[in-house]
Amino acid sequence: MTTHKTLPNTTKASLTLIATIFALALALRFYHLDRALGGNDENAMLLYFGYAPLKTIVTNYWDVNNHIFHSILVRLMGAMFGEESSIGIRLPTLVFGLASLWVIYLLSLDLFNSHLVARMALLIASVNPVHTFYSQTARGYSLIIFFSATSILLTLKVLQSGRLSHIGLMLTICGFFSVYTVPTNIYFLFGLAAWISTVLIMPDPKKIFFNDKKDRQQKGIFLLKVFIAITIFCLLAYFPLLGQMLETIKNHQIMTAETHWNSLSELIPGVLEKIFPGDFFLFIPLLILGLSYKNPRNQTHKSLFLIIFLLPFTTTLITGVGGYPRNYLYNFPLLIILMAAGMIQTGTVFSFVVKKLETSRWIALGVCAVYCIFSVHILFHEYYPSLTTFDGRKYKEKILKHSKPNDLIAIENPENYLYARSVYQKNFLNILTENRLSGFQLIANKDFNLINYAPPPGEKIFAQVQGQVNNLSSVNHAVAEEININQMTNFEGVPLLPINFETSIPWTITQGKGLVSQHNNFGSKGSSALLLKANDLEEMTAATIIPKQISLTKPSFIILLWKKKLTNQVVYNPVLTFESDAANGRKTLQPKLGLINDGINFNITERKGLFGFSHWGAHSLLGVVPPGNYSIALWLRCQPKQTLIYEDFRLFLIELADGG
Repeated sequence: MTTHKTLPNTTKASLTLIATIFALALALRFYHLDRALGGNDENAMLLYFGYAPLKTIVTNYWDVNNHIFHSILVRLMGAMFGEESSIGIRLPTLVFGLASLWVIYLLSLDLFNSHLVARMALLIASVNPVHTFYSQTARGYSLIIFFSATSILLTLKVLQSGRLSHIGLMLTICGFFSVYTVPTNIYFLFGLAAWISTVLIMPDPKKIFFNDKKDRQQKGIFLLKVFIAITIFCLLAYFPLLGQMLETIKNHQIMTAETHWNSLSELIPGVLEKIFPGDFFLFIPLLILGLSYKNPRNQTHKSLFLIIFLLPFTTTLITGVGGYPRNYLYNFPLLIILMAAGMIQTGTVFSFVVKKLETSRWIALGVCAVYCIFSVHILFHEYYPSLTTFDGRKYKEKILKHSKPNDLIAIENPENYLYARSVYQKNFLNILTENRLSGFQLIANKDFNLINYAPPPGEKIFAQVQGQVNNLSSVNHAVAEEININQMTNFEGVPLLPINFETSIPWTITQGKGLVSQHNNFGSKGSSALLLKANDLEEMTAATIIPKQISLTKPSFIILLWKKKLTNQVVYNPVLTFESDAANGRKTLQPKLGLINDGINFNITERKGLFGFSHWGAHSLLGVVPPGNYSIALWLRCQPKQTLIYEDFRLFLIELADGG
């Protein structure tokens, strides 16, 4: 068997050039890396998964933003550097992005046996705006670029080498983490496996891969074992959440009203546009020229580009399941390498036309220079300016300045959650511990009409008292450009529940059958907690009457806080009802209640023994109640077979700053 042609020794100048390119790549990716977290899907990833307990990360796939392996890394970075550390949170994507550049260089060298192709591929990947973006955004896409490129390189090494074990182990790891980051990468592995099958079947007259039939058989069986191992590991890792994944897949089918992709002629341009956006489309003909690049191994490897690029698309259309164009970024390494080869082939073609072969290299370098200048222009005139955002640290400082430690803080726009999150959390715990609410504040855009505040499920909470609240106003302070914190109340809240409310007041099962009981040591820090358990056949509802009667002369906020043991099941929010005397009998009012900061993912983790942990979700509901005299009931609902554990219920009434 022969390996690829021995290349000349790399000179000191060559090493300097490669180091310079890497320094450029690092500079481009480190620039603005410390910008405020959030924006695009980064916000959702961090709030839903990046800040969640590890158990939640690996057992939840209700949202495709959970790139599980990347989410685990982000969780670890948050624990090491702090949850608001922009550089720390984005460090995994930066590291894998830079590492993928080196793999692209090595892969280019292996595929085309040319230092010039490898250096040009490294350079154009280093300045590429798409690669730069995904190398400095806390998402899993730089990881799949790295794992796909590394998987291809390792596969080539297995085929070219007689030493299989350690390379096979690395290939197994890369293949597994590729799919464990983004599940649709299974399509990439399917394409890679198809290419391997092609190589095993095709003749190998130059003995690029195989010495003889026995060698071919040995390597085929070895790679089959590797792909079986990858499959087993992926199934084991995803087994706890297969049900969720199937439901999520239904919502991300490729042929949807959003994408309208129903053919290769529509799907392929959509993916190419992701890698070559806007005017970069002008460089796509270079890919075709790259396929015509001639070298001793071009014919053997040409099928690699075509199969890995085309076959996953075909599979996507057959299954009807795919993703957004960014899900196909595993194509990035091969397309960039092919473009570099196309630049050199451009030089060859033009030099042949002008009959000056010595000009081919300069023409290729000129095309590469045009691409690089264009890329850098896009970076500094379009991409980097788009990253401009408020200073997260100053934003947080101003929130602290204009609020008190026991204020409950709501954020109207989820894009502003991240840097208000820690203040909300700390204040929430203060309120729980002290059973004291000093006020309610709302962070919103300066032009936001406060009367329209509609926390999830999205109903305007002021609807029941709108006739009594005219021209709602508040004291406000700027906390960032175009963002205010609004003081919605004038006085402290009136606590309606004792500290041990849930375990000291009797509960009544009003619907269904099951168990409602007090359990010692079930609560956080070994305290008592309220346990609800429904039977196997029907829902159960439990209720209790709050002892305090209330009398309101003005419209007031009603605010409910509680902790609930984390579960992967769907859980109904508590319900409050208000009863009052009327001329025609008792009248029941159920105010519209909305979740404050839904999606901020506030979890309380407490140690249980040496290795155990207890995870609690912290929640708050907000509503508005009109004037009147009321008795209040609290209702909890439990699904069949469901067990719920609650503690630390807190309920406050607090007058609006501007009532009718």
